[in-house]
Amino acid sequence: MYRVLWFEDEHETLEDIIDDFLVQDINLIGFANADAGLEVLLGDPKQFDAVLLDGLFFKSSKNTGNDVSEEAFGSVAKALLTLNAQGYVLPWFIYSGQKSFVKDNNTLVNVFKDEASASGKVFDKNNDKDLIELCCAIKEAANKQSITRVRQEYPDAFQPFEIGILERKHEHLLLDILVSYNEGDFRKKNINVQRDLLEAIWKSLHFTIPCIPESFFDERLNNKPNHEWCTLFFENRSVRNTKGEHKINNNVSKGIGSAFRGLKESVNELSHLSDNEIVKLPYTTNTFLILQLLDWLPEFIKTNYPNYI
Repeated sequence: MYRVLWFEDEHETLEDIIDDFLVQDINLIGFANADAGLEVLLGDPKQFDAVLLDGLFFKSSKNTGNDVSEEAFGSVAKALLTLNAQGYVLPWFIYSGQKSFVKDNNTLVNVFKDEASASGKVFDKNNDKDLIELCCAIKEAANKQSITRVRQEYPDAFQPFEIGILERKHEHLLLDILVSYNEGDFRKKNINVQRDLLEAIWKSLHFTIPCIPESFFDERLNNKPNHEWCTLFFENRSVRNTKGEHKINNNVSKGIGSAFRGLKESVNELSHLSDNEIVKLPYTTNTFLILQLLDWLPEFIKTNYPNYI
């Protein structure tokens, strides 16, 4: 499923369009105004595969009714160019239902024509053929991006983010891991990203899902998890600390316990190396251990904590 950020002041009433895109394997995440959408986009541009802009929409939440303007379009286009310059390349397209914007020689379209995808073509909401052409163009352009490619290649790994087990703000860690693996970037600094994702999994299994005991986290260190205690916990072994004795209530397979153990030992063992040392074998092994854990998480949560997702 492709995730597309959609700037459209009427997105909440355009269910038919949303459904038509879903049929084409595209999930539109709509925002009525530029300010709200840009806050999400600039906070984590890696979560989207493309951007879709109406010709005229609201600049901010203060705008209502017919108070739409080209200013909103311009502010988003400029932000996308800035992201591009920073290395975050997002294809973007124009999809409008306003006759004046679709048919006329629009000033803003001319200004940004060379920067927009599809040569700045304004796709018409009232034309079914345009919708199909637009969906094909979105997927073709998105598939040229390394982040989109790993989303399409490893869809199951992203399920914990889709159903709310892991917060979206941590999704960039998985993207970085998979892109580095696909591109053969096996520098030790990428092991640190694997460690961060492991810790994010453990944190989610306490702060989102009530699985791991609170005493396993050090609030003085931004709730950093105790790696050994968390690992023992998922090996179905007892953990004794100042708050008592703890053991997981739900049986976890030996394979999953071993995956946690192998990943934990690797990311800690290699911590002393310099960032640019090559660690191809452990990085590759860790990547597949992470994929194994992310594949296991949804069913484990659905079975044991169905009310939390």
